[in-house]
Amino acid sequence: MNELASRLDYLRERLRTAYDGIGHSSGRPFVYFVYPPEQERAMRRMAEESLHDDLALHFHWIDLLDLTITTLQGQEERRQELLNDSAKGSSAAEAITRLWARALAKAMLASAGAPSRPGRPVVVLKGLAALHPLANPTTLMEQVAEQEPRDPLTNQMIPIVLLVPGVRPPQTSRCYHFLGLDHLRHDFYRGEEA
Repeated sequence: MNELASRLDYLRERLRTAYDGIGHSSGRPFVYFVYPPEQERAMRRMAEESLHDDLALHFHWIDLLDLTITTLQGQEERRQELLNDSAKGSSAAEAITRLWARALAKAMLASAGAPSRPGRPVVVLKGLAALHPLANPTTLMEQVAEQEPRDPLTNQMIPIVLLVPGVRPPQTSRCYHFLGLDHLRHDFYRGEEA
């Protein structure tokens, strides 16, 4: 727990001091914060306590669980039918991921795209486990990449922090096992680690 709290403090300090430089090395201002899935509840509480608004930063929280449920509401039977059809399963999953990406882009623009409070905007995505089994944080961010929100005052891309339940394999760089599952190994999509 102390390690997570220290990493969150470091992330907050990085956002404050290097806001303009986030994403320069990777091409996108995505910050992957990978944490053990079994610490989901504690992580959410710590993140909300650590990543709070002040005069320097304004955090816009988006819950992917809510977003994934809302975008498919009323289409549950059709979704299940498509996913169970082996001929259409992967294309249906890709179509649903694109739908989620469009909904996420709209939510980010609505939340962070208009100046409302003091501080530079930062989007924080939580509830990313809701993407499983159809998608993962990497595929979602690939879809979102060209639709990122921009700060209306500076026209700069707004940093997006992804709270990813997963495990970082030892002695690796820029990869994670989504939900801690070895067969769900993914690379960061043009982002950096926190």
